[in-house]
Amino acid sequence: MRRLMVLLLVMAVAGCGDGDATEAGATEQFTQGGVSMEPTVKAGQVVTARTITGTYEARRGDVVLIRSPGGLWGDRKAPLLKRVVAVGGETIACCDTSGKVTVDGKPLAEPYVAEDASLDEPPNPNYCGPRRFAAITVPADSVFVMGDSRARSNDSRCAGPVPVSSVFAVMVD
Repeated sequence: MRRLMVLLLVMAVAGCGDGDATEAGATEQFTQGGVSMEPTVKAGQVVTARTITGTYEARRGDVVLIRSPGGLWGDRKAPLLKRVVAVGGETIACCDTSGKVTVDGKPLAEPYVAEDASLDEPPNPNYCGPRRFAAITVPADSVFVMGDSRARSNDSRCAGPVPVSSVFAVMVD
């Protein structure tokens, strides 16, 4: 009986570890402050996100919370909620002949985009307007993020890629 208890204890302790550095931590709730992720997440909606306990392993399609890395992203204290559209090493551009965002030359299927930005609106320094942008290769250890409501999102189209170290949580609901 004692051996069985020791074996169960060892198995339980072995199963409780982090597994690897990309494993996520506990969940927290956050309130979305703006409209940039509509219709996926509405302004004022509370979302649950799993905090990152090690290094975030970027995956296209993840909805992530980021801390502003500064620079063109500004010095915001509130976290930003955005969707990962391209990861380190990928080349992203907009647009192909049908107006779609491309990653490594292939158009993305983006059913979550409800309100796209206009293709050729003139640049405006007060917001991230047109969806057309030149090809950019996302640096290693960075992500290219955009809001689902492209017409109302300030994101990597205008402020550039975000270091992976700025991602602190991934939405789970």
